[in-house]
Amino acid sequence: IPIAIGAGDFLFMTTCKNCENTFEGKYCPNCSQKADTHRFTLKHFGHEFFHAFTHTDKGIFFLMKELFIHPGKVAREFNAGKRKKYFNPITYLLIVMALQIYLSQKTGINGYYLEQIQLQTQEVNTVPNPELEKTTELMKNVEQEILEHSKLINFLFLPILACFTWMLFRRAGSNYAEVLVFDVLWMAQILLLFIILCIVPFLIYPPSVLVTMNIYAFVVIAYMIISLKQFFLQGWLATILQGILFQLLYYITMFILMLAIVA
Repeated sequence: IPIAIGAGDFLFMTTCKNCENTFEGKYCPNCSQKADTHRFTLKHFGHEFFHAFTHTDKGIFFLMKELFIHPGKVAREFNAGKRKKYFNPITYLLIVMALQIYLSQKTGINGYYLEQIQLQTQEVNTVPNPELEKTTELMKNVEQEILEHSKLINFLFLPILACFTWMLFRRAGSNYAEVLVFDVLWMAQILLLFIILCIVPFLIYPPSVLVTMNIYAFVVIAYMIISLKQFFLQGWLATILQGILFQLLYYITMFILMLAIVA
């Protein structure tokens, strides 16, 4: 809409198609939509889809890379208001979780892992022991439930995870919601690490699963401590001690709840 502001001078105003606000410039100051909108075609759809994943400022691959390098910093910046810079944390968690669940089910990695554990247990316990066998069977059922539904359990237990994190690090000054953002990003990245460190080697050489699962456990602990250090900006010793306690509390709580369900 051209508006005359002087002799021969015009100011071109645009009406936002999203919120109907009238403005000048490339973006609507009310809702941030682009002034230049076009009819959607398959070409535009493909461009938008590719752009959403690869955009250098807020694409999913940018977030993925940053979480490997600066996990705590990403959470701090997101909480500080840099929301446009990063891909949405909850969407990222849902995408990674869906991929991890799909690959776990298709490869059967969890079932194979439990079979290998059972074989090792039988080799060690050569003398029949009914009580030990009963306990082993119960533990196996609990572990199987945790492995088979671990992603759903982790998602549902996120509020508990955030509660433990907030209680242990409350002196750092972050509120519960800010800690929850941190735990969402941390959880998404350790699920991605499971794909990289466990599922990919399993596809290449299945018997490696016992080794890769142990490596994964140590990597998760190390990644957790680094993430906590970057997010809460505490000393290394305090972060390590509180981080290990936080992990123990979380997994003990998860195990007790699953034991109650299975039993």
